[in-house]
Amino acid sequence: MRRLGGIAGVIIGAVLVLAACEKPQPAMDFQRADPNFGGLQGGKTIRVVGENLRLDIGYAVYFGQLRSPQVSIQNDKALLAVTPRQWTPGTVDVTIRADNGSVFVIHKAFEYINQRGQLLESPQEP
Repeated sequence: MRRLGGIAGVIIGAVLVLAACEKPQPAMDFQRADPNFGGLQGGKTIRVVGENLRLDIGYAVYFGQLRSPQVSIQNDKALLAVTPRQWTPGTVDVTIRADNGSVFVIHKAFEYINQRGQLLESPQEP
C-alpha cells in the first residue's frame, strides 16, 4: 500500500511539472493593412499589422482572391506582403492563412486604385 502511494505521488508531481512548463501562447490576431491602398499594377509592399505572430511558421496573404507573390515576417507584430496585380479597382478583404491552419480575415482592408495618368487622355487648351 505504501508503495502505491509513492507511485501516485510521483505521477502527480510529474503532471504538475509538465503543466507548469507549458505556457499558453497568446492568440494571434491581425488588425489592418498599412498602407491600405495601392495601384492595380501590384508590386507594392504592404505591412499586415497584428499581434502575437508566431515566428516559427509561414504565412500566405491574399488580397481578395489573389495570393501575394511574396510574404515575409517582419517581427511578432507584422508581416510584409507584396500586392498582386489586380484588373479592376475596388476594396478587397485581406486574408492571412498560417501554416498551422489558422485563417484570419481583415474585411475591406485594402483598396486597389487606378493610378493611370490623365494627362494625355484629356488635353486642355492653353
